[in-house]
This record gives sequence, structure tokens and C-alpha cells, in this order.
Amino acid sequence: MFYVLAFVLCLAVLFIVLAGTAVFCAAGFLLVRRAFAALRPRISANLLFALRTLPVLLALLVTLGFALPSFMEFEPHATRELIGFRLLLLAIPGASLIVVIAMRATRIFRSTRRAEREWRSAAVPLQMRHGRVPIYCVETRPLLAVTGIFRPKIFVARSVAEVLSGREMAAAIAHEMAHVAALDNLKQVLLKITRPPDWMRFLGSHDSDWFDASELAADEGALARGASALDLSSALVKVGRLSRQLPMAEMIAASHLLPFMTQSSIQRRVTHLEKLLGNEVTVPSPAVVDDGRYWRVFGLFLLLVSYAVCLHAVLPWMHEVLEKLVR
Repeated sequence: MFYVLAFVLCLAVLFIVLAGTAVFCAAGFLLVRRAFAALRPRISANLLFALRTLPVLLALLVTLGFALPSFMEFEPHATRELIGFRLLLLAIPGASLIVVIAMRATRIFRSTRRAEREWRSAAVPLQMRHGRVPIYCVETRPLLAVTGIFRPKIFVARSVAEVLSGREMAAAIAHEMAHVAALDNLKQVLLKITRPPDWMRFLGSHDSDWFDASELAADEGALARGASALDLSSALVKVGRLSRQLPMAEMIAASHLLPFMTQSSIQRRVTHLEKLLGNEVTVPSPAVVDDGRYWRVFGLFLLLVSYAVCLHAVLPWMHEVLEKLVR
């Protein structure tokens, strides 16, 4: 009974924290949405991603980092407390969330492997290569995308390769490499597996804003790697003409050169590149990007230290909260 009660309590805490934080973050996003649009695309994308994933991460932290240790330390193993109706009512949605997330993750990874096998079945490796990331020319619909998370691969359709010049192709590949450096495929997976249902879509209404910001940030990343704004703009327009009517697969871990086949998205990115070309907006240097990574590592280290310091002070209080849930 001890372990069953611990499991049910964790599910209930997971749901309570996730639901409460999701509503709070959704309301906060509506207040600061315009402010995000004024930020640099990479900063905006990172903040949007943090805001979108905060409910899940905070729920996991509270559940596994505080609730479970508190229960294991203060609750006697010989407990005879029963699972009440209220606790069970809170635990069922928590269990449902875990099942849905697991099913979505399984679907995404299977779909990604299936797409990669299909594309590589008649693929020809290209001589151009960026580090350890291989590039394949495939016989498929108009496509230019990078798949995978830890072992990325870039796929270019022959129709795209024939249309783009050498400089345009290099600029498009640099765009995909910017997605690889930013771990955008991993971020996509996290957003997709935690996406609210359609009738609660307002809780994740800023997913499209993140996609837009990540694409603009990848364009800036391509320019920071030496690509030309003119070449990248030309590549966007040419690929857009080829694939305007073809929707991109949603449930795969891939970043496409043009994920949204609408003229407005192409125009927005071309306009942003024109501003970069006219020095109306500055391009961040690779050194600035590297400094940002160091700050993220330092922030994670600081978070772990803070958790270790306050753990024992929070556990007794958390156990009192768990006792109220059980009663």
C-alpha cells in the first residue's frame, strides 16, 4: 500500500502543478506577447520555449524532486492510509497525461525513422558535408530538412538541388546547421508531446510564435556562419515556389527550410533578411552564441545548487501538503 499510495500521490501532484502552471503561463504569454516580438529572434525563441515547457518541467521537479522524496522520508512504510476519491480524481488526469506523452513520443520517433528510411532508400550522399552531419540528395517531393536529434542528417530533394545555385545551397545548409546547433529538433519534440488538446489549445497558443522565432533565429545563425542574406532569401523564394502546396509532416523530429508553406511566412523571413542586409538589424556573432551556451550551463549549475540547498527545508512542508491531499 505504501508504494501504491506514493505512485498515486505523485500523479496527483503532477496534475495539480502542471494544470496550475499552464494556466498561469498562458495568461502571462498573452500579456507579454508583443514584447517578445520586439526581442532578437533567438532570445524570443528561447523565452517562448521556456514559457511553454515550464509547466511540464516544474511539475516534474515538484513531483520527483520534492513530493516523492518527502513521502519516502516522512511516511512510515507501514502506513494504512487509503486512497480517497478526491486523490484518485486528481491522479487519473496525471496518469492520462503520462500515457498521452508516451504515445506521442513513440509516434514521433517511429515516424521520423520511417521517413528517414524512405528518404535514404534512394539517397545519394553529397560531397559537401558540415562537420559530422551527412547530407543526402533524395528522390522525393521538394524537401530540404534536417532530421534527428543526436545524430542529425540533412536531406535535400533533387528538385531543390537542381533549382538552387551553389551559394544558395550553402546558405540553406547553413540555415539547417543553425537548427542543429540550437537543438531545435529536440525542442520540437518536447513541444509536440506536451501540446494541449484542441479544446485547450489556448494553453499552447504560442507554439506557432516559437516556430516563427526559431526560423528567424536560424536565418540569423546562417548569416553568422558566413552565408549571404541575398543567397538565403533567394533560396527561400525558390524552394517556396516548388513546395508551396505541399504540407510538411508534423509528427516527425525535423526542421525544414520552409516549415510553413504560406506566402506570409516566406515574406516575413525575406523582409527580416533585407533588414539584416541593410544593417537595420545586427547579426549576432558566433562568439555571442557560444557565450549564451556558457550562461545556460551556469544557470543549470546554479539551479542544481539551489535545489540541493533548499531540499531539506522544503521536504517537511511538502509532506504536510501531501497529508492534506490524502485526507
